Amino acid sequence: MDALTAYEQTLVWTGQRIAGVRADNLDAATPCRDWNARALVAHVVAGIWYFKALASNERVEELMRGLSDLVGDDPFASYDTAARAGLEAWRTPGALDRSYAMPLGDQPGREVLAIHQADLLIHGWDVAEATHQDATMPPELAEFALSTERSFIRPEMRSPGRAYDPARSDTGAAGPQDRLLAFVGRFATWR
Repeated sequence: MDALTAYEQTLVWTGQRIAGVRADNLDAATPCRDWNARALVAHVVAGIWYFKALASNERVEELMRGLSDLVGDDPFASYDTAARAGLEAWRTPGALDRSYAMPLGDQPGREVLAIHQADLLIHGWDVAEATHQDATMPPELAEFALSTERSFIRPEMRSPGRAYDPARSDTGAAGPQDRLLAFVGRFATWR
């Protein structure tokens, strides 16, 4: 599977979970201990706009300053607007072939998009868990994200207050989803 296909399919899968978020569960706790469901959806939407800005060669700082309440009264509408814009930007000829300045150094577009896909998939699972929806990831998307995360996550990125918790043992993992969740420090049985 290539990065663009994985991204497209992950946008759909995560979008289905965000479509299932109701107004009465926006305050629900999530596997992301510092965020409730509203903050998590806002993070997901902001991430899509961030990566869209990269692919479109826009100034990310200006874009992020212009975003306020990213969820509003309709989390899915906010997500869908961002997802459509993000997908259009990454489908633009040359977007996957350029190099992008990222916090850990320059990276090719395909790798940048793969990192974003993994983040979207994992946070889609977080949303599903927090709002009691089906959190079963398509195995091929989980496998793609796991491969990405194994090459992307560095030891200094793991610890309390950092992007990732320490990896958990994946002994006895039922499949790629459980291995991915263990690798990024999530409990597959969070609920």
